[in-house]
Amino acid sequence: MKKSIVLKWFVLTVLLFSTMFLLIGITQNFLFEEYYIRKKSDALKMHMDEYLSLEAKKGPEVASGELYKNNHIWITKLDKYGNINNIDNYYIEVELKNEPQGYLRIPMYPFEGEFSSDVMSTLRIGDEVIIDTVNIGDEIIPYHIQTNSTGVVNLNIANKLHGPNADRAYNHIKTGLYRGIITKTIFPGSQSYMPFPYSEGYFLEQIKEFQVGLLADNIESIQHIEEQSVMENFVEYKIIIEPIIENGITGYIFAMTSLQPVDEAISVIRQFYPYFFGFAFFYIILLAYVFSKWLTKPLISINRITGKIANMDFTEELPVHSDDEIGQLSQNINYLSKQMEAYIAQLKEDLDKERKLETIRKEFIAGVSHELKTPLAIMKSCLSILKDGIATEKRDHYIQAMEDEIERTDLLVVNMLDLAKFESGTYKPEMAPFEIDKVIIKVSRSLDEQIQEKNLTLTLKLCSKMVVGHKELISRVITNFLSNAIQHTENGHSILIVTKCNEHTAEVRVENQGKPISEEDMKKIWDQFYRVESRTSKTGTGLGLSISKEILELHHAVYGVENTKDGVRFFFSLPLL
Repeated sequence: MKKSIVLKWFVLTVLLFSTMFLLIGITQNFLFEEYYIRKKSDALKMHMDEYLSLEAKKGPEVASGELYKNNHIWITKLDKYGNINNIDNYYIEVELKNEPQGYLRIPMYPFEGEFSSDVMSTLRIGDEVIIDTVNIGDEIIPYHIQTNSTGVVNLNIANKLHGPNADRAYNHIKTGLYRGIITKTIFPGSQSYMPFPYSEGYFLEQIKEFQVGLLADNIESIQHIEEQSVMENFVEYKIIIEPIIENGITGYIFAMTSLQPVDEAISVIRQFYPYFFGFAFFYIILLAYVFSKWLTKPLISINRITGKIANMDFTEELPVHSDDEIGQLSQNINYLSKQMEAYIAQLKEDLDKERKLETIRKEFIAGVSHELKTPLAIMKSCLSILKDGIATEKRDHYIQAMEDEIERTDLLVVNMLDLAKFESGTYKPEMAPFEIDKVIIKVSRSLDEQIQEKNLTLTLKLCSKMVVGHKELISRVITNFLSNAIQHTENGHSILIVTKCNEHTAEVRVENQGKPISEEDMKKIWDQFYRVESRTSKTGTGLGLSISKEILELHHAVYGVENTKDGVRFFFSLPLL
């Protein structure tokens, strides 16, 4: 048996560690690069949403610059023709000759190239220029600006329209020729510093390529997000183009991020794996053997001792040499062995409790029988007297007596059913906020006739707070407490109802002047059919306080009864809203 356990643990450990290293190798070889690219794409999409929010507050140029500075991503907003929106730092204005629109504002980033910045810096206010344009509808897109001495050109568009490499896909495009005079130039203050994104040549190149693609498609709007991958100087870039519609006009968010080269690192890892796995496999074999021998030794002892426990032999304990799970298991088995006799004693105690519950049930049935016996006997006697025609002049008296007993019996049955419902464990009252002071006032008014009959003084000291509970059930508890106080208060004495509110709870106290409750009665006062001075008291059903107890326990409320200097106080508390 021992060899079998050692072998099983040895094989299991080898398979476990080998599988783990194999999965690590497969994941790094085939999944890591794809996971890296997906994470970069998700991050870029998140920054595109951030750009829209920032652009609305600070403008597109500032938003683009901040995102590049903080996250090293290239991002900007384009119009439906592929132009960067709202160029404020890099443009010229030309007063056109013999044209109705008068002025033409030309962004200069499309003309950026290896030497174009030096050429553009020679453009001066007052220079006469000839402008070649692409005309699409009302949009004019300049691609060539010529002065007497120099010129700048957007090669991305020019090469598609003219020259030996002209593309037939652009034959549908209309071109225009305009003449004018430069009236305004806005260039960066220093040629050594170009603000973002105009200093990012490769990014601008991709924007111009995107614009050229739109021209080939006759400015057909992209309907879905496009993702592209491009390579430059052995570095791969991820481009995401998202169409947006603002004020009914289509535009684009154009974003680009670099993908750091991971191929070389993965290649080195693949070369390293044979050495690593060879050493790891040898180590796994050695570790598995030692681990299986070490683990199975206490398991064999545990098997032997638990066999004795199964035969009810609790005399031997397991040795505990560690604080790990096996050591804790040994401790638990030892504890189980020691506690078995205690569990048997507990079982006997539970059986005794069950017998007591059975006794309580029998007493409840006996109490119900006794409570029903008296009104039934009274009604039977009254019916016999009426049937025999005895004392006919007291006929109304006997009928009234029967009605009183019927009413009392009906109340007893209703209380018994309610008590059974509350004790069942299935009834869940619906809790809601209500004003406790209004409930107390309403209950007091409903019992005003009984209070007046005994010439009692009722004093209310209430705080107006919203508590959480079942309003009708709490009203019933207060009614039971106040009725009990009225019953046990002598004529001409007083009853006090107080609500004491603190930060979290409101405590309701019902205190009456009268005789204190004995210690023996205090223990039984919440029992069914128990009455203080039961031999002389004949009012009530004996279930009011039992029902109140069940209602308060359904509310998880703190409640109780205590003797005071002048009498008895019942109390309970509810949480504030």
